[in-house]
Amino acid sequence: MNNPKILKIIEENDIESLKKIEINLKKENDQKLLHYAIQKKSELKIIELLIEKGIEPNFKDEFERNSLHLAILNENKKEIIEYLISKKIDIDSKDKENNTILHYLLIQINKIIKQNEKEIENEKEIEFKNEIEKEKIKEEKRELIKLLISKGADIKIRNIENETIFHLACKYEENYEILKMILENENNQNIINSKGKKNKTGIHYSSKTQSIQNMKLLISKGIELNNKTQKEYSIIHYLFLKKPKTNLIEIIEYLISKGLNIHSKTKWNITCLHLACQYNSIKVIEYLISKGLDIHTKTDQNITCLHYAFIEYLISKGANINSKTEWNANILHYACQSNSIEVIEYLISKGLNINSKTNQNETCLHYACQSNSIKVIEYLISKGLNINSKTNWNETCLHLACRNKSIEVIEYLISKGLNINSKTNWNKTCLHFACGSNRSIEIIEYLISKGLDINSKTDWNQTPLHIACQSNSTFKIIRLLISKGADINSKTDQNETCLHLVCKSNSLEVIEYLISKGVDINSKTKYNETCLHLACRSNSLEVIEYLISKGLDINSKTDQNKNPLHYACEFNSVEVIEYLISKGLNINSKANQKKTCLHFACQFQKSLEIIKYLIYKGLDINSKTTQNEVPLHFACEFSSIEAIEYLISKGADINSKTDQNETCLHFACQFQKSIEVIEYLISKGADINSKTKYNETCLHYSCQFNSLEIIKYLISKGLDINAKNDQNKTPLHYACSYQNSVEVIEYLISKGADIKSKTKSNETCLHFACQSNRSVEVIEYLISKGADINSKTNRNETLLHIACRFNSFEVVEYLISKGADINSKTDQNETCLHFACQYQRSVEVIEYLISKGLDINAKTKWNKIPLHFACQSNTSVEVIEYLISKGADINSKTDRNETILHIASQYQTSVEIIEYLISKGLDVNSRTNRNETPLHLASQYLYNSIESIKVLIENGADINAQNNSNETYLDYIFQRKKENDLFNFIELMIENDLMINSKDENGKLILTLSIKHKNLKLFQFLLMNNANILTLDNLQTIPNEFIELILKIYSINEDMNKLFKSNEFSDLQIESNDLFKFNVHQLILLTRFNNNKLILQKFINNCKTKSKIEVENVLNFIYTGFPNFDLIQETLINNFSINQNQNQKINEEQKSQEQQISKFLEEIEIDSNWIKEKKGRKGIIKDLSKLYQENETKEFKIIIKEKEIKVHKLILIIRSELFKGMFQLNVSDTSNQVHDYSKKSFKTIQQLIYFLYHDEFEVNQIPNEEYLDLKDYYQLNLNSIIDLILKEKEENLEGFTEINIKEEINIKKEEIKKEFDKKEKTKQKRKKKEKTKCGIF
Repeated sequence: MNNPKILKIIEENDIESLKKIEINLKKENDQKLLHYAIQKKSELKIIELLIEKGIEPNFKDEFERNSLHLAILNENKKEIIEYLISKKIDIDSKDKENNTILHYLLIQINKIIKQNEKEIENEKEIEFKNEIEKEKIKEEKRELIKLLISKGADIKIRNIENETIFHLACKYEENYEILKMILENENNQNIINSKGKKNKTGIHYSSKTQSIQNMKLLISKGIELNNKTQKEYSIIHYLFLKKPKTNLIEIIEYLISKGLNIHSKTKWNITCLHLACQYNSIKVIEYLISKGLDIHTKTDQNITCLHYAFIEYLISKGANINSKTEWNANILHYACQSNSIEVIEYLISKGLNINSKTNQNETCLHYACQSNSIKVIEYLISKGLNINSKTNWNETCLHLACRNKSIEVIEYLISKGLNINSKTNWNKTCLHFACGSNRSIEIIEYLISKGLDINSKTDWNQTPLHIACQSNSTFKIIRLLISKGADINSKTDQNETCLHLVCKSNSLEVIEYLISKGVDINSKTKYNETCLHLACRSNSLEVIEYLISKGLDINSKTDQNKNPLHYACEFNSVEVIEYLISKGLNINSKANQKKTCLHFACQFQKSLEIIKYLIYKGLDINSKTTQNEVPLHFACEFSSIEAIEYLISKGADINSKTDQNETCLHFACQFQKSIEVIEYLISKGADINSKTKYNETCLHYSCQFNSLEIIKYLISKGLDINAKNDQNKTPLHYACSYQNSVEVIEYLISKGADIKSKTKSNETCLHFACQSNRSVEVIEYLISKGADINSKTNRNETLLHIACRFNSFEVVEYLISKGADINSKTDQNETCLHFACQYQRSVEVIEYLISKGLDINAKTKWNKIPLHFACQSNTSVEVIEYLISKGADINSKTDRNETILHIASQYQTSVEIIEYLISKGLDVNSRTNRNETPLHLASQYLYNSIESIKVLIENGADINAQNNSNETYLDYIFQRKKENDLFNFIELMIENDLMINSKDENGKLILTLSIKHKNLKLFQFLLMNNANILTLDNLQTIPNEFIELILKIYSINEDMNKLFKSNEFSDLQIESNDLFKFNVHQLILLTRFNNNKLILQKFINNCKTKSKIEVENVLNFIYTGFPNFDLIQETLINNFSINQNQNQKINEEQKSQEQQISKFLEEIEIDSNWIKEKKGRKGIIKDLSKLYQENETKEFKIIIKEKEIKVHKLILIIRSELFKGMFQLNVSDTSNQVHDYSKKSFKTIQQLIYFLYHDEFEVNQIPNEEYLDLKDYYQLNLNSIIDLILKEKEENLEGFTEINIKEEINIKKEEIKKEFDKKEKTKQKRKKKEKTKCGIF
C-alpha cells in the first residue's frame, strides 16, 4: 500500500506528523489512507485531517465500499460515523452486493439479535455486563438508522438478495420501532406488500421468527396475509420453520381472525400439519386438527404426517399406519432413523413388516445405518434382517454408514462380516462415500488402514481424492489421501484432475500444495477448460493471479470458445474482470453462439455492477446470439429488477425476439417469480399479446410455474385464458402439466378456462393432471367440474393408462372407483397392466390390477406381454419375480423373436434382473429374427452399462456371434458411439477385463474391427492398452499406416530393451544359481516394484535360486513388459513372411513364459495381478509416469535461461542418443546439470521432458515443427525400428499386391524415399554434432 511510515503515523494517531505529510490525490494509494484510518479505528481528528487534505470520503475499495460502509463495518465510534454523514457522503452508496449503509446497520443489528438468541438457548445464564454492552451497540445503530432516514436515505434500494431494509427490519421483534418508523414515512406508502428474497413479503420474515408484535403492525398497515413465496410457502408454513413458541396457538388464532388460510399448501403439497409434526408438539397438532387440517393429507411424494414424526396420537385419530411414500418407504423405515427401539417395536406390533423394502430395495436396516444408533442396528439384525442386503444401486449398509460420522457404526458393521471392498453399480467404494459427504478424517484413515484402494475409480473415473476435492473437504483430508498414495494426476471421465476441482473453490493453500506435489497444472478438461477457467468461476483474485504466475495461458479457450473472461463475467467480480482485461483479454471476444461477456453477465450475475461495467466498456447492449437472444432475454430469466431496469435505461430493445419468437416478457413469465419484473416490462412497452413460434402466449408460460399472482395479473391485462398453441394446448393444460396446486387450477376455471378443451392428440386437462399430479386432489377437482373420466387420446390411451404410467396407487384406485374402464386397450393393444409394468417400481399397483382380473400374459400388437414391458424399464427384481410367480410366461417372445432376456439386456435394467433371468434358464445366446443375441442388444446404445455386458459374457455369451449383417457385439459398440464415448466405453471394458483378455484372445476382435473400419486412433488406443497384435490371423494384410503405428507404439519397449542388453550405466548386480551376473539398474527395478525395497531384496535373493534363463525372462519382463521382446520385434519386422501358425506358436511361448514369471513372483509374495498391471507398453508407461512425479529422486538438472528442470539421468540415457553420448563422455558443466542451447522455450523443453517419461506429448502443447526440431536436436529414440521395417518393405514391395494396394505402391515408394533422405540428413547432422559435442553445451 503506502509508505509504512505514513501508515504508522495513522495507527499511532500522530496528528502533528500527519499534518506535515504531503498527500498526492492523483495516487490511488493515497486515496486509500482514509480507509486505512477507518479500519484501524483512528481518532476523529485523524479522519478530519485526511478529509481536509482532500481525500474523497466517497472513494470506494475493491468491494465497492465507501468510507461510511467501512466505518460501520469496523465498528467505528458514533461520532466518526456522524461526521462522515455531515461531509455529504453518499448515504445511498451500494457495495458490490448492492448493500447500502442502511443494509449494513440492519444486518449487524440482526446478527447481534440472532447471536443473542443462540446464547439464551445454549447458555441460560448471560453476564449482565455483556447484555448491557450489546444493548448499547444495538441502540447506537438504531439511532444511526433514524439519522440516515431523516437525511433522506432511500429505504427502497434492494441488495443482491432482493431485500430492502424493510424486509430486514421485519425479521425480529426488537426492530419494531425501526419498522414502525419505515412504515410511517410518507414516502414509503407502497412498501408494505413489496417482496424480498424468494418472493417473501415482510410478514414471511416476521412469521419465521414468530414476531407477533411485528406481524400485528404489518397487518394494521394492510399487508396481504395469504401471499406465497416462490415455493408456495405461506406464513402459516413459516411459523413452523423453527421450534414453536409457547404462544403459537394464540398467534395462529389471531392470524385466522385476520383472514389467514391455514389449509394452504406449498408447491410440494406440504401443509402446516406436516411441519408441526416435526416438533412433536401435541397441543399444536390437536389445535390444527380441530381447525380441520386433514391428518391423511399427503405431500406430492406421498409423505404423511406420520412419516414426519411417529406420534401415537395421530394413529388414535385414524392416521394410516400402512401409508407409504412415493418410493414405497413406510413409517417403519422412517422410525429406524430415530434412536427409539420402543417406537420400532410398537410399529411391528401393529403389523408393519420389518422386511419391507422401498422401490430402491432399501430395507429398514439401510435406513438405520444412515443414523448413528448401533442399538437400533443390533435390534434389526436380531430380528433377522440381512446385513448383506443391497439396494438397486448395489449400496450396502456399510456404504450408507460411511456417509455419516460414526466410526463405531462402521466398525460394528465390518465386525459383522460386511465386505469393506463392496462396490455400488457405479463402482463407488466406501472410501468414495466417506470422502464425499463425511469429511471425517478418522473414518477415512480407518478405511484406508483396512486396505481400501485409495485410487479406486467410479464409472466416471472419480477417485476418492476427486470426491474430496469437489466436496470442499478439509486440507487435512486431501493431504492425508495424497500421503497415502492418491494419484494426483488421475483424471475423471470429464478429464478433470483434482486441481481442476479445487480451483472451483477459493482454496489457494490446497492449490499450492497440489502443484508442489507435481499435479499437472496445464491439464485440460474434456471441454478444454484449464484450471484458470475454473478459478475464474470463484471470487478469488489471489488464486487467479497465482495460476497466471505459474504460466497458465490466459488466452486459452474451451470447446465453446469461452476464455477466462467469459467465466469471470458469469461468476466473478469487477475486480477480476479488470485484472483479466489488464492482462490482455479482449472484452469484445465472443464464445460459441456469438455470446458476449454481457450475455454471460446477464445470464449468471446477480450483481448489477458487472453489467454496468461491461456496458461502460462499450459492449453492445443489443448484441444477438445465433438464437437471436439479446442480453435482456437472459436478464429477464436470471437477473434482478435493477439489472433489467438498467439495461432498458441504456437502450435494450424490450420487444426483441429470439428465433423462437420469444420476447423478454415470455422469459420473465417463465422464470421470474416476482410480479414486479412483469409489471415493469409491460409499463415500458413490452408487448403482452406477443406469441412465440409455437403460438404460446405469456399466460401459457406463466402457467408452467405455479405463480398465481402473475397469472392473475396477466388475465387482468386481457390475455385470452383459452388461447391455444400450435398443438391446441391452453394455459389450463399447461397448469395441469406442471404439478400445479388446486388453487391455480381453480382460479383458471373460475375465470372461464375450458375444462373440456382438447389438444390435437385429443388430450384433456385431466390427461395432463394424471401425468403430473401424484395426489388425487387435482384429479378429484377436475372430475367434480365435469371432466370426462373416460376420454381417450388419439392413441386410445385412457386416464387409467396414463395414471398407471405415472402415478401412485392412490390415483389408480381412485380412477377405478370412479368408473374408469380397467379393460380398455390402446391402439397398440396395450392394457393398463402393460403401462404399470413399464413404469411402476413396486408391485402394489401391478398386484391391484391383476386382482381386478387383468390378463398377465395379454399381448400387444408386437406380441409383448407385461413381463417384456417390466424388463424394458428400471424396475426392481421384486416386480419381475412377482409377475413370474403369478404365471407370466418367461419364454414368451415378441414378433421379432426377442426373449425377455433380449429386452432386459437392450433396455439396461439392473444387472440383478439379467442375472435373475439367466438363473431362470433363459438362453444367453438366443437369437432374434436378425440373429441378434442379448449381447448384441446390450451393446447397442450409448447409455448401456458395462455391467450388463460383463454379466452376459461371464454367463457364456458368445463374443464371436454375428447377426445377419455379420456384425459382432463389438460392431454395435463401435458403430453407435461417438469417438470420445467409444474410447471411454472401451477403456471401461478393458478395466473390467472384458477385452484384451484370454477370452477375446488378447483383443483380437476389437483390433480386427479397428482395422476393418480404418480407425487408426482406436487401433493406437488398443495397442497402448496392451492388445496383442500377434493374435491377428494375417499380419500380411495390415495396411502400412497401421504397421508403422505398431512400431511407434513399441518404441519405449525397444528403448528399455536396449538398456537391458547394453549393461551400460548399471548400478546393481544380480546373480542366478549358476553364478551368472546380470548388470541392472536399481531405479528401473524399484520403479517396477512400486518403490518397495523389501520386495527388491526378496527378488535379488530369489534370483540366486533360479537358472540364468529364468532370471533373464523375469528381467526382460521388468524392463520391456514382455518375457522376450526380441522375439516380438523380430516377428513384426518379418511380418510379410510369417504365417498364422507361427503367430500362435509365438503366443503360446509368451504365455508359457508369463506363467513361469508369475510363479517366480508368487515366491516373493507379489500379487498375481502384477503381471497384468505391468505388462506391455501400458505397464512401462504407467510406471515411468509415476517416476515423473517423484521429484526427490531426480538427480539431474537441465538449465534453460536461468530456469531449471529436474530429470532422472537414466531416462535421458534411455530416450536420447545425444544425452547417452554425453554421459558416456562425461561431458557436462558439473556432474549433475547441463545447459540447453536449443533456443527453445522453457515450456517446450518442459514438454519434451514430459514426453520422455510418458512417450507422448500433452494435448495441444507442442507444435509439430518444434517437435521435429527437438527430435533431431536431441536424437530421440522415437521409433528407431521403423528404419528396419521400411527397409524390409522396400525390398518386398512386390508383395504389396496381395494387400490390394496397387495404387498406393508408388506413393509408398515416394514416402519411403523421403524418409530415407530425411534420415540421411539426420545422420550427417549427428556426425557433425558428435565431433563438436563439447561445444553444444
